[in-house]
Amino acid sequence: MSCPGCQTNQIHEDRSGFVEWERGSATAEQRSAPSHQDRFFQSEHKTRQTIFQSLLTRWRRYRVAVERFCVTFWPVDLFTFTLEERRALRLAARDSFTFTKLNDPRIAKWLSHRGGQWAISSLQTIQPEIAKNLVQTSDALRLNGIRYLNNSLASTLASHQGRTLYLDNLRHIDIEVLEILTRHTGRGLSLGGLSDLSIQEATVLSKYRGRISVNGLTNPNSATLAALMQHSGKSMSFGALKNLSHSQAQQFAIYKGDLYLRGLREIPCEVDSEFDNFSGKIVLKHHERHPLPHVVTVDSQSGKTMTHIGLWILMAACVTILFLLLIPGLKNF
Repeated sequence: MSCPGCQTNQIHEDRSGFVEWERGSATAEQRSAPSHQDRFFQSEHKTRQTIFQSLLTRWRRYRVAVERFCVTFWPVDLFTFTLEERRALRLAARDSFTFTKLNDPRIAKWLSHRGGQWAISSLQTIQPEIAKNLVQTSDALRLNGIRYLNNSLASTLASHQGRTLYLDNLRHIDIEVLEILTRHTGRGLSLGGLSDLSIQEATVLSKYRGRISVNGLTNPNSATLAALMQHSGKSMSFGALKNLSHSQAQQFAIYKGDLYLRGLREIPCEVDSEFDNFSGKIVLKHHERHPLPHVVTVDSQSGKTMTHIGLWILMAACVTILFLLLIPGLKNF
């Protein structure tokens, strides 16, 4: 029998029942040192490598470190990821995978351009260099896993210019951090984890120019609500509000934007008259309530449309009649 490795060794059975292998002389010469032809082939193969190939081989060792260093200016398509990282990123783009920890700025930049909104929703801590790449997204930035913000991280997140910045897991927020977040250049700011706001915090938050969502406020007092109604943005959302008192309705009625009261099925009859002159729309749980001028405008626009359609029909009929009258005259001619 032959050895499975070199195919030339012989096998002998020992008295004790063990099997031992005995290497032949031809095999020893063959495996002890490569032949002259093998050495010539190896040397020839080495000399065939160009300078560019050798530089490329060395570059592969350091390209990950270079990409991490130059990640701010590096194109997204040139990032090098392992097979496991590529699979995670593909799932993250379909909102089927969430990262609990993120330390690689290359992955952060890829997620900001191609990742899903929920891929980073479970991150509890974010380093500033990672956050600088995440805020580059033009979509919503969901960071509902963060429970605490310092001034440095708040300043980085405030530079987000996309849609809404979601920070719905903040149970408490410092007034300095809140002032920094009001400089957010995106479309909206969601602070759904805050169950109570002081008058000072409400005053600072009302200076935000985008859409405000405070869906954690269950029963704001009149002073806090009066401060929030000074907001000059497009809309405010109070999703946790289950009841609407007469005083609250009076304060809501002076707001200049849209109100999202998705916790209410209907506006109570006793306070419904307070919203007769409300200029915005009110979004309830199952339907929306539009202001009266909007309804009048829609009716007038529909009336104008019907008038235009009638004129076109009349014009088409006149042209048809005129054409039918001209046909006999053309035949006689």
